[in-house]
Amino acid sequence: MVNLNMIDTIGSGIKRMFTRQRERSFPMPDYELADTRRVGVRLSGQIMDENYTRLLLSQTELDMMDVIALDQVQKKRALEDEAVKRLRARGLIEGRRPNLFVSAKIAAVTGDKATYIKNRGLDKAHYKALVVSFLEKFGASQREDMDAFLREKISDALSVDQKTNRIKNLLQEMRREGSVCCDGHGLAALWKLAKVVSERGELDDSAGALPTENAE
Repeated sequence: MVNLNMIDTIGSGIKRMFTRQRERSFPMPDYELADTRRVGVRLSGQIMDENYTRLLLSQTELDMMDVIALDQVQKKRALEDEAVKRLRARGLIEGRRPNLFVSAKIAAVTGDKATYIKNRGLDKAHYKALVVSFLEKFGASQREDMDAFLREKISDALSVDQKTNRIKNLLQEMRREGSVCCDGHGLAALWKLAKVVSERGELDDSAGALPTENAE
């Protein structure tokens, strides 16, 4: 059967599947090994992440190990330390675990700068300016409204909980700096621009202090 080319004895079939998927710029094969009696393999025939697809088209010199590691990034799966170190060294990924994403270098090559910014997020000063603009326009606001406004503008690489914590830390920092203040506690608390409150004479000496443990 070997001589008739009816069977393969060197195990090249698996490598060939990975190679063909790469040539098509599709996700790498996924193997299912939970059942000890058989091996399952899933091949995707469609694009999962356009960044990954553009990367394969533009970076033809990547070796297969890097391609597989980047495939894990697009699938939001954990990478081994060595793989992360290798991809970072080549400037292919950014972000903190577990929120890794395609780097600015690749975004520039592929023309996908908008997605890069959406993943990476903007600097803290930009978000602080958004808070000030929001409070100037709408006045005293609850955290729920501010969260809804800011959440969609923060890095898409973060989970909802991580975005919420980022907003909380941002507001606390602005409170320490004296640019905003919090009136009340819990979900009913209202956030205001400190300078506006001060002009009306409603902000006392305690307004610059940090909120109590139950404050939002």
